[in-house]
Amino acid sequence: MTRPERARPGSGALASLPSLAPLPTAAERAAAVIRENIFEGKFQPGTALPEAALSQALQISRNTVREAFRALMSEHLLTYETHKGVAVRALTVADVHDIYTLRQMFETSAIDLLDSGRAELDPAALLEPVAAGEAAGAADDWVTAGTANLRFHSNLVSVHGSTRMEEFFRRLMTEMRLGFLALEDPKTFHAPYLVQNRSIADKIIGGRYDEARTDLTAYLEQAKTEVAAAVAKQSTVDDDR
Repeated sequence: MTRPERARPGSGALASLPSLAPLPTAAERAAAVIRENIFEGKFQPGTALPEAALSQALQISRNTVREAFRALMSEHLLTYETHKGVAVRALTVADVHDIYTLRQMFETSAIDLLDSGRAELDPAALLEPVAAGEAAGAADDWVTAGTANLRFHSNLVSVHGSTRMEEFFRRLMTEMRLGFLALEDPKTFHAPYLVQNRSIADKIIGGRYDEARTDLTAYLEQAKTEVAAAVAKQSTVDDDR
């Protein structure tokens, strides 16, 4: 007796199946954990990241840890020194200027997109991190306020609707956190920008794009000056040790 031939799906049916996002590797997951801790301000510049300790904490091999390290070094988040090992990188003044140049390009062009009507914005995307920053400031939690500030700017850039741009900017903001951590008095730095974030958000949501763009440009220029000065001072202190 011959078995009946099984029905096979046509090429059209197969082509209509949804694509599956590739699962991250162990090294990518490890890199994401370290990256997120830097973004959240939990790992200060200069923090040593012992390979053996991370391997044990993350339950991965030391080779996998090394692979994660290489990825994060390419993102300018970690550094390696002979006889010292891997540590969280400290920014240079040149890094700060470069980061703010890119920030201005991405953020002001997001406002231009909204102004031209080629993009839309969910007001909550700006108002939620603004409110989170204000709440953190009221609680005197300036690390969390800094995180909310980074999210505010990241959400503005998401207006572009580009996954690649969002991923790049998120990594840029992770580098930016290393600059924030060089500040001796985060309250004095962040408090005025919480007020300005609220003002810029209100202007963008209200369609006052020219004012928002002008304010944001001045905001970024002032912040660049302050962060660069803090980074330069930190570098001098480190050199004297």
